[in-house]
Amino acid sequence: MNCPVCNNSRLNTAIYESQEIDYCQKCGGIWFDKGELFAIVNGLLSKGKIDPQTVKEAYRDRLISPEKEHSIKRGCPRCRMEMNLVNYSYDSNIIIDKCSSCDGIWTDAGEMRSVAKYIKGNPEVYSYAKALTEVSDACRKSRSKKGRIIASLIALVYLMVGFSGMGLEGLFKALGFVFAPLAFIFYGEALGDVTGGRLRATFIAPIITKSSPGSIVVFLGWVWLVFAPIAIFAILKWGV
Repeated sequence: MNCPVCNNSRLNTAIYESQEIDYCQKCGGIWFDKGELFAIVNGLLSKGKIDPQTVKEAYRDRLISPEKEHSIKRGCPRCRMEMNLVNYSYDSNIIIDKCSSCDGIWTDAGEMRSVAKYIKGNPEVYSYAKALTEVSDACRKSRSKKGRIIASLIALVYLMVGFSGMGLEGLFKALGFVFAPLAFIFYGEALGDVTGGRLRATFIAPIITKSSPGSIVVFLGWVWLVFAPIAIFAILKWGV
């Protein structure tokens, strides 16, 4: 299935409460096939995390007014029919997309958390808000875990190449190279909040005065890890 927002971006999967949730790695949206969200809620009910009243309150919705609709209606990832926009819990102004043909539900990035914020002040449905946040977090963690595994494998290849070419000296040189980009990829969110230090990765070493989005830090780590060795190899081999 393709993301209804990014169109050509394929949806990835994550497992939560024994259900396969589809999500877009690019925009962070989440797709629930018919019955998936209900099955997740039932699983949480059986574990005593939420009570039956929260389900009734959380599923209450109605079509929003036409003036609040997107300029272009989104196509359902499953059946490609146009989805309707519904206003969560009547008056929340949290807009989600629902397919009337297959009954699937699409939530944009942040909408799950918006729902959580909306019902946080309502004791009767606060536990359901926490459940929705868990689903969103599970998808994000699954995506982050896969990226870290791939980065670790790339770093392992560098270490093997360094050791096979120059023995222990090459191994330690390779280890010194992969340390910083791996730190960016593994701890991007935390490093993005760091200010007051100097960016020693550059010759000028400017002082970091503002925090950066964690996603940007992770992206720089990937560029550093993947493209820097390619550029160095090209310069050494062809004098580019």
